[in-house]
Amino acid sequence: MPYTAVKAAGVFDTPAPMSQSTLTPVGRMLHISGQTPQAEDGSTVAVGDITGQTEKALSNIEALVEAAGGSLADVCRIVVYITDRTDLPAVMQVRKRMLPEPYPATTAIVAGGLGNREWLVEIEATAVLGDQK
Repeated sequence: MPYTAVKAAGVFDTPAPMSQSTLTPVGRMLHISGQTPQAEDGSTVAVGDITGQTEKALSNIEALVEAAGGSLADVCRIVVYITDRTDLPAVMQVRKRMLPEPYPATTAIVAGGLGNREWLVEIEATAVLGDQK
């Protein structure tokens, strides 16, 4: 894992699965566009199911990171967009299960809507991969 979590006195250390900040000393950065709960054919998976949709978005991120030679352990920052504030605990549970510690620096935004009315979540990510060999 090419980054470490950084804590600071006076900053709330949340129990949520996230780091307040992450430090990346070296490496290649992979910027991943917002991933939605879409299957390879473009269809929406797990319609109406925030857990299934979050799993799919994170699985898409995992596939992209692996295609670049990394793993979910290299994801140092994510931004989560949800359409319903009450879905946040379920999203956090999936993140806690799928993402290893130290958890990525995270921002969560409640949006009025996403690109498709069936989508309940969209997640963008940044991964720092080891130096290219």
